[in-house]
Amino acid sequence: MTPEETIAALLAAAGQVAGEQEQREARVAARVAWVKERVAALKAAQQRVQDAWDRIFDELGDDLDDDELEAIPEPPEQAELDAIHAELDAVREHDRWPKHLHWGNV
Repeated sequence: MTPEETIAALLAAAGQVAGEQEQREARVAARVAWVKERVAALKAAQQRVQDAWDRIFDELGDDLDDDELEAIPEPPEQAELDAIHAELDAVREHDRWPKHLHWGNV
C-alpha cells in the first residue's frame, strides 16, 4: 500500500467513525425525546386517574368498610397509566425500546 493509499484509507475510516458517532448521537437524542414525551404522558395519565378516583369517592358515602373499598373497580383511566408504566419498565428493566427507535445496527 502506498503512503497515499494509506492516508486515503485512514481518512475513509475516520469518516466512517464520525458517521457512526452521528448515528449514535441521533439515536440517543431520539430516545431521550421519547422518554421525555412518555414521562409527560405518564404525569398526565396519573392526574386523570387521580381525578377519576376523586369522582368515584365523591359519589360514595363515608361509611364504607374495607371489603366495600376493595370491591370498587379501578377506573378505566388506570389501563392507560398501566400501559405507559409497562413501556417505561420495558426500557428500564430490559432495554426494550419501541420499534421506531431502533436502527439497523442496534
